[in-house]
Amino acid sequence: MNIRQISIIGGAMLVAGGAFVWMRSQSTNPPVAQPIAVSEAKVETVNVLVAKRDMVVGERISPSSLGWEAYTLTSAATPGFFLQSKNPKAIEEFKNGIVRQAMVKGEPVLASKIVDVDAKTGAMAALLTPGMRAVSFPISPETAVAGFILPNDRVDILLTRELQFTSNGQSVSKVVSTAILESVRVLAIDQSVTQDKDKTTMLGGVATVELSASDAEKLRLGHKLGDLSLTLRGYTDAGAPTYAPPGTAVMNQASSVGMSADPKPPSSSPDVQQASQAVPTAVKVYRGGQ
Repeated sequence: MNIRQISIIGGAMLVAGGAFVWMRSQSTNPPVAQPIAVSEAKVETVNVLVAKRDMVVGERISPSSLGWEAYTLTSAATPGFFLQSKNPKAIEEFKNGIVRQAMVKGEPVLASKIVDVDAKTGAMAALLTPGMRAVSFPISPETAVAGFILPNDRVDILLTRELQFTSNGQSVSKVVSTAILESVRVLAIDQSVTQDKDKTTMLGGVATVELSASDAEKLRLGHKLGDLSLTLRGYTDAGAPTYAPPGTAVMNQASSVGMSADPKPPSSSPDVQQASQAVPTAVKVYRGGQ
């Protein structure tokens, strides 16, 4: 074998060895797949009218109180939302509005939560529920829970008066107190329809409440008959309707002085009267000590 053949065989062996080493390295470290760029689907949004800060009932709206915020088409499809594409001048139209229901920052604005009024319309008329009346009467810290009653709270109105009647030919008087109206919405204390954020109480001399026409008459009659006071109800009763207990004895004009008959002393509650008529009374009779 000559030198040329030896060199050819040696070169072939080197090539074969290199190929073997390369194949081993490829089997140990497989090639890493290159990531494929995936373009995200574009989400379409629209601008919705929202509150830019927390707002309380009775507050007058300024242009800075409202603004536009991007919402997806699905979220913005809620009925009642104001879209900038359809209502571009909504902020300008609501700048003199009055808040009817409290709103928090970022909450979408609904027409039912804002009363759209012009500068000549009073705030009280805008706050009233359709068909209701605003009625005022005097209060004091002693009759209004020391000032803890605030606008938009719910209260019971109590009437306290002295009733006079005759019993066994003698004139007898009795002080009676009972609720003549329950779950009444407070509209204002004095001339304030909103609460000062830095105060937790509102001392005033006049309370304005929301009542129906017939309940307003009852309140005015109660104011003439005796003393009115308020009891505060909890937040769980915020949605309860106003209720006037029927047949309240303290409102009965026939219980005043000048009655010809000898009526029984009036009970403090109509429920007591109904219970006394419905439940029979047991009577024990004693004869000769038996």
